[in-house]
This record gives sequence, structure tokens and C-alpha cells, in this order.
Amino acid sequence: MHTDQKDRRRKDGGDAFIPDPGSGPARSTDDLAEMVAEDFLSSATSGEEQGEDVRDQIVAEELGGPFIQSAASEEFVDDVDGNNPEGADVEPFPRAMGGR
Repeated sequence: MHTDQKDRRRKDGGDAFIPDPGSGPARSTDDLAEMVAEDFLSSATSGEEQGEDVRDQIVAEELGGPFIQSAASEEFVDDVDGNNPEGADVEPFPRAMGGR
């Protein structure tokens, strides 16, 4: 049986989301890329969608902290500047858009 051996190099760069690993293992420092790849492999090998269950799990980042301690005087403004001009109306609640 004769097979025609054409040039098997990629016609594009192969760097769509992560650099093309060539013949080596694919590696990425991107946490999202790692999660998507793990979801795909779990789904492909089990035959069931795994991503939704994984995304619904509680992770340590959702539990809070570390928090930066700061005084109210650093956070709240009570003087005049470009965002708080003298004579401006004080709104009772923050408003996303102007108008009455």
C-alpha cells in the first residue's frame, strides 16, 4: 500500500490559545486554560458534561481574604477635588447615570 507523504508541517502558527507544543507536552500558566482542558478531558473520557459541576464547586477564593486593613479616612472623601466640585449636589445614593 502506497501512501503519499505530503509535507505534514502546519500551515498556520498553531498558537491559537497556547503556544503549539510541537511534539512535546502542552503547558500553560493560565489557570482558565488549565480548567477548560481538564473539563474537556473529564467530559471526553466519562461521556458526561463535567464542566458545570466543577464550576459550581466552592473554591477557596470565594471564602474571602486576605483583606487590606485601612482607615475610613483613607477610603472616604470629604474635601473638594475634580470628582467632588464645590457646590455640587449631594446625592442620597450613588447613581450610575446622571439625570433626574
